[in-house]
Amino acid sequence: MKTNMLSRVADGMFWFNRYMERADGMLLTLHTFYILSFDKEMNDSQGYKPLLEYYTDLTKEQIIQSQYDSNFVLKYIICDNQNVNSVKNLVRKARENARGAQDKITKELWEHINSLYHFMNSPDLPRRLETYEALDIITSLKKDLLLYNGILHVTMPRGLGWCFSSVGKNIERCLHTISLTQAYYKPINYNLEGEEDLLYWRRLLLSLSGYEQYLKSYSNISHNRKVIQHVIFNKDFSHSVIYTLDLIDKYLVSLSIDNTSSEARTLQNQFGRLKSLIKFTDYHHLNDEQLDEVLKDTKKLLNQFSNDFSKLFFSYT
Repeated sequence: MKTNMLSRVADGMFWFNRYMERADGMLLTLHTFYILSFDKEMNDSQGYKPLLEYYTDLTKEQIIQSQYDSNFVLKYIICDNQNVNSVKNLVRKARENARGAQDKITKELWEHINSLYHFMNSPDLPRRLETYEALDIITSLKKDLLLYNGILHVTMPRGLGWCFSSVGKNIERCLHTISLTQAYYKPINYNLEGEEDLLYWRRLLLSLSGYEQYLKSYSNISHNRKVIQHVIFNKDFSHSVIYTLDLIDKYLVSLSIDNTSSEARTLQNQFGRLKSLIKFTDYHHLNDEQLDEVLKDTKKLLNQFSNDFSKLFFSYT
């Protein structure tokens, strides 16, 4: 790899932003589910199940037992030391990686991550999540992650560090979108011609920051196919699968431009095949079985690409 960045530093840039994106997506989903849990008129058959299935190592029995238990879920997702994907642990790991690449990130970004780290380690945080303060804490954390993204975009130079951190961020965002989409299509057997109402899709769309945009674009229509168009194929939606894949493609080209090795060409070809799964799928004529396969295959290939990307650029063995 012909770059001026050590693989250890590049690795840190990739993972600190990936961990922060994971925390961001998780908090947005948690905030959505928590708010809607107060809506007693809403027929909620899943509770926190989609969140617990994707972001935790809990068994099926434990998930069933706790999928409607807000007190347990809030503490487990936000600050449980035993949950490797708790916000507390993700921020800690992001801070460790940012520290290792500190000369490549801005002072403002480091200070914000550090401040968030100290808040997550407040000894009274678990207790406060059991009180009336819980909603304020979740909302504040969600805003902190939004502010993190703002500081990242405004202050970070667009060099190699930006490219590595952007690839990590968009791999994580793409996997989040696919997994949540699967969580809402699997219970209805991926039925694209079904008549599920907007209330059914509201949790998914809010968890991806796409509800308002969806309402402005697709009102008064059958939702099952249009939701797929929005979250998978909409190039103007920043959490859609195709949007995130386009950004990964862009930064992969930037990182590989001076790398003439066969491994780099192989990786670009590998990603091209992955992206073509989405790019050349005609969602107008997509059937239920094909949707299931496209989501599974894209997720599998993206995880494989992430591993191979790390092997090439970070010298993983």
